[in-house]
Amino acid sequence: MGTIAITGSGRGIGRATARILAGRGHRIAVADIDLPEAEAVAREIGGEAFRVDVADRASVRRFLRQVDEDMGGLDVVINNAGIASTASRVTEQSPEVLDRTIDVNLKGVMYGTVEALEILAPKRRGQIINVASLAGLIGVPGLASYAASKHGVVGFTESVRIEYRDSGIDFTCVMPGPVATEMMDGTSSSPLVKMLAPEEMALAIADAVDSRKERVSLPRASWFLSRFSTLLPTRASMWLNRVTRVDRIYTEIDPDARERYERRIGSIGGD
Repeated sequence: MGTIAITGSGRGIGRATARILAGRGHRIAVADIDLPEAEAVAREIGGEAFRVDVADRASVRRFLRQVDEDMGGLDVVINNAGIASTASRVTEQSPEVLDRTIDVNLKGVMYGTVEALEILAPKRRGQIINVASLAGLIGVPGLASYAASKHGVVGFTESVRIEYRDSGIDFTCVMPGPVATEMMDGTSSSPLVKMLAPEEMALAIADAVDSRKERVSLPRASWFLSRFSTLLPTRASMWLNRVTRVDRIYTEIDPDARERYERRIGSIGGD
């Protein structure tokens, strides 16, 4: 069994992943910008809690090095932390939220990967799992900056995989469809898009630790729909999104239902 560091594991997919992997006997470093949430998960699973701001490279470096030194040697890093603020048009999103989205979702993954490589490359073993999204493959109205960040995660992960192909380090790119976490509060639905439970996505990530699978995406129907959409002419793809109501998931929202999440991630004056 190994030592696994998971960012953004105080809630949602990260928390569910930590629970499953701890149940399989792994030592878990629970990292979150919200330390009380991380501590609660760590107490539950017998792990160690860390406050980490993934947008701060020094914070990520300290975290991973401490885990490597104090928890028996780092084996796997799961770069999971992410935020998603909705705006029906990108011009309606504040520059601060746009910047924070890129800082957390893209730079956070890049920092986590680079700092993990500094530790794992000399050992010539280990695994880095980067959580992107199906939004990293297609355009998603209402989530333009989020989609940009996740496109970046996919491209970055695939590039680094090639650079380190003979290093002994495995890379996994995770591309979930919509998952029933706070990130989806107040959004609309589409008859063709299944909402996953966090535990479903977490189980696939945990299984990738065992299998070293290179790419993970659920649900399969959403994966195929996304891939098919990228093969269509632009107008045909936009028509498909419209008739399936996929283009309304993040543009037709309930502001009251979403306010708590938006406030927490700081887009409307939260801490």
